[in-house]
Amino acid sequence: MREVNTVGSKRRHAVHVPTSDADDDVFLRSLDEITPEELGGEPQKRKRTGGELVSYIIERTVYFFAVAVFVVCVFELCASLWQQFTGELYYAHIADEFSMSHLLSDKNKTKHDVVVMQGAAPASPYEMGVTPPEAGIEIDNTEHNAEVEELKAQMASLKEQYPDIYGWIYVKDTVIDYPVVRGDDNEYYLDHAFTGESLSVGSIFADCTLRDYIMDNYNVVLYGHNSPIGNMFADVMKFVLDQEFFDTHNIYIYTPTGLYEFEPYSISMFDYDTYYFRTGFYDGADFVSFVEEMSKDALYKKDMTFDKNDRLLTLSTCTKTGISTKRYCLQAKLVRVIE
Repeated sequence: MREVNTVGSKRRHAVHVPTSDADDDVFLRSLDEITPEELGGEPQKRKRTGGELVSYIIERTVYFFAVAVFVVCVFELCASLWQQFTGELYYAHIADEFSMSHLLSDKNKTKHDVVVMQGAAPASPYEMGVTPPEAGIEIDNTEHNAEVEELKAQMASLKEQYPDIYGWIYVKDTVIDYPVVRGDDNEYYLDHAFTGESLSVGSIFADCTLRDYIMDNYNVVLYGHNSPIGNMFADVMKFVLDQEFFDTHNIYIYTPTGLYEFEPYSISMFDYDTYYFRTGFYDGADFVSFVEEMSKDALYKKDMTFDKNDRLLTLSTCTKTGISTKRYCLQAKLVRVIE
């Protein structure tokens, strides 16, 4: 009898093709559960539920709204910066013709170190905000200054063209070299040029309660924007950031009646509703008390004394601290008058 090779037979029957568990699972599951991905086909999109559809619409709406807001903000920022830049060019043209800087050369600094007081006294100290200067102030109007007369004529001419012109302000080593206007309120010139044209950078403007003659005001209050491109009252920041600048730079105001030089006395940061812009006082003592109160928390302050015959200049501008209610208040004492 022939022997059967059972070993080979067993080996042949033992050979099989290995399969993965995943493949076994595919065949074990029902055909209804097989997905196109498992068979190598394209995935089939699943229909959104009502809630998912609402959520998707809201997400898309918020996204496009945010993009639209961003575009509008960028446009408005660029438009504002452009308007402020063109506003600077606008004022620069006027400054070339009327700037007082040429009157403040060294040869003129000590030429007229006298205080000239003239003009009618106010009818009522409380109504008008001042008490007439008393004896002790030197009066000397005998010396004629051709340049100051020219200055006064220029200011009169400018005021004839633009009736709201109050004067001109100049500070050496800054961009502050602008006409000053005074309107019927303290709002209009926030966004209008001295000519009356709409301008986002606005104007330097005097408090609407001031009297025409600068000496008839205890506190001459001027407002201006702290412009992001560095014009208008932005350079008031130089007085804030540099005490040496504060100590060495005076402020000059000239009007149709003459030239007025103010020396910085204190600089402070106040809330916008702090009454630092007060212009009306009961009497000289009330004014002196006000000056002392305003300088109590000053960032910088000089050792100056005030009496009822003194006059104060106040420059007000925003702080750029991110707090919209804060204001920088630079106050200066009148130290020289040329009329």
